[in-house]
Amino acid sequence: MFIRELSLRDFRSWPHCHVRLNPGITLFVGRNGHGKTNLVEAIGYVAHLGSHRVAQDAPLVRHGQPNARVSATAVRDDRELTAHLLINASGANQASINRTRLNSPRELLGVVRTVLFCPEDLALVRGEPAERRRYLDNIIATRRPRLAGVKADYEKVLRQRTTLLKTSSSALRRGYSGDDGSLATLD
Repeated sequence: MFIRELSLRDFRSWPHCHVRLNPGITLFVGRNGHGKTNLVEAIGYVAHLGSHRVAQDAPLVRHGQPNARVSATAVRDDRELTAHLLINASGANQASINRTRLNSPRELLGVVRTVLFCPEDLALVRGEPAERRRYLDNIIATRRPRLAGVKADYEKVLRQRTTLLKTSSSALRRGYSGDDGSLATLD
């Protein structure tokens, strides 16, 4: 698999960028601050639906713009698929493959496959176990995109449980006496 074309609009420092690539190794060369890492980040974002540099999407959108667009054409086994991603500074992102709109951006997972190693990845070796779990979760979601939805559902239920436990802590200390019934939903 290789990326044949990358097109950006209002992504990070790029008001507009269109790059054609060939199979094999590609080097982006230029002075500091000219957007080389932004190109790599854009490809990674289409592949993983997340940035290796920031946790939120807002910094990916060029200052003063409502959204950014990243399009990447991937060639695999002589078949071309173009992934388009509209990244909103606030609100849900939109995705399409070959101009066909998808129900969820998660459906893009697997169209573009990348591996990135950056200095922050040393946390996998030196850091907390949570970093290693997050990394493995991302790899699994890339290999089996359906599992990204399962993970998102699990995290939602976990947040709900945590909120319920925090709001019901006094009832738990009293041994469920005076519970308004909300603890019955814990199971």
